[in-house]
Amino acid sequence: MLLAPFASGAEHQSLALCRYLSRYCRVTLLTNDEFANQLAADPFLRRYSAGLSVVRLGRAFPSAPAGTLGGALHRARLYLPLQLALWRALRRLRPPLVHLILAPSFFAYAPLFYLLHVPVVVTLAGEMRYVRRFYGLAKRLVVRHAAARANALVVCSPDELANLAAVSPAAARRAVVLDNFTDVHRFAPGAKEPLVAFAARLHPEKGALLFLEAAAHIHRARPDVRFALMGRGEQADVVDRRLEELGLRGMVERGFVTDLAPWLARSSIFVSCQLYENLGSSSLLEAMASANAIVATDVGQTWRIIDETVGRRVPADPVAIAAAVLDLLADPSRLAALGAAARQRVVERFGPEPYVERLLELYTSAQAARRACPER
Repeated sequence: MLLAPFASGAEHQSLALCRYLSRYCRVTLLTNDEFANQLAADPFLRRYSAGLSVVRLGRAFPSAPAGTLGGALHRARLYLPLQLALWRALRRLRPPLVHLILAPSFFAYAPLFYLLHVPVVVTLAGEMRYVRRFYGLAKRLVVRHAAARANALVVCSPDELANLAAVSPAAARRAVVLDNFTDVHRFAPGAKEPLVAFAARLHPEKGALLFLEAAAHIHRARPDVRFALMGRGEQADVVDRRLEELGLRGMVERGFVTDLAPWLARSSIFVSCQLYENLGSSSLLEAMASANAIVATDVGQTWRIIDETVGRRVPADPVAIAAAVLDLLADPSRLAALGAAARQRVVERFGPEPYVERLLELYTSAQAARRACPER
C-alpha cells in the first residue's frame, strides 16, 4: 500500500519493489487516484508499471496545501472514504500480508490494524527522522502508532533505526535494517558530460539551496560546467527565486521528470546535500548506479556509503562542496574511475535481488508473529 501525490524517489523505489517482488509472489499495489492517474498517463511510468495489478482507492490529497487550515480539513475529509475503500479492497483480495510504505499510508490504515486480522509490515524510510525534526503532533502520533502495531518493521538505514530508538525504544528492538536498494538494471552509465546533478524532493533538509550556492562558486571558476537541479516540493518557489538571484538560470537545467535515468546517465558528478543523512537516499543510489562520482555532505552515516574511492565527503558548506566538485572535474580519468567504483559498490551492496530475498524472509516472520500474537 502506497499513498503519494506524485512519483519521486521513494515512490519509484516502491514501484521497483513491486516489480521484483512479483517474480516471487502475487503483488497488488493499493494506491490513491492521484498516483494511479500518473501511472496511467505518464509514458515512462506506464511502461515501468506495466503488468502490475493496481487498485485505486480514491483521492488522498487536497488541492490546497495540507499545511493550511483548508487543506488540512479537506485532507481529513478524504480519509474516511479512503479507509472504507481500503477495507473493501482488502476484504475482496484477502491478502496473506499487507506492506505499508510512506506515512500517508499509515493514516489510511490506522483503524484497520484493529479491524483486519492481516499481518502488517511497515517500512520506515526516513519517517522517524521527520518525527523528530519536522512532523506536527498528528503525524508524529500516527507514525508511532504504525510502528507500534506492525508485526514487522523495516528501517532503511542505521540512522533511521537510531531515530526510531529515540522515539520508541520498544519498536526499535523489533526493527530490521534493510538498506535501501536501487534498480541497477534501469540506472546505468551513458556518455558522460561536464554536468553536475542534484535530484531530490525540494524540502529544506535536502539542501537544494546549498547546492545552488555551491553551483554559483563552481560557475565562476568553470563557466563551461552545466548543472541540473531536478525535483519538486514545498521549496520549489524559493529555489527558483534563488536561481534567478544567483544569475544561474541559463546554467542550471531545472525541472521535474518521472524518469531520472537519462539525466543521471550523462551527468559526471552527483551532489547529495542533505543536512542530516545521505545514506539511504534513493537519488544518491541511482546516481551511483549511473556511474556518477559523488560529493556528499558529511552528516549522519554517510560514511558508510561514500568514501574517497567513490567521491568526497565534505562539510555542509557551499565553498567546500564547490572545491570538491572542481577538484574532481580537474582530473577526468580519476573522475571516470570514481564513477565506475560507485556503480560497482551499488551493484554489489544495494541491488534489488538481495533486498527482496531478505524482505520475503521478513514477510514470513511477520506472518509467524501475527499467529503468535493475534491481538497485535
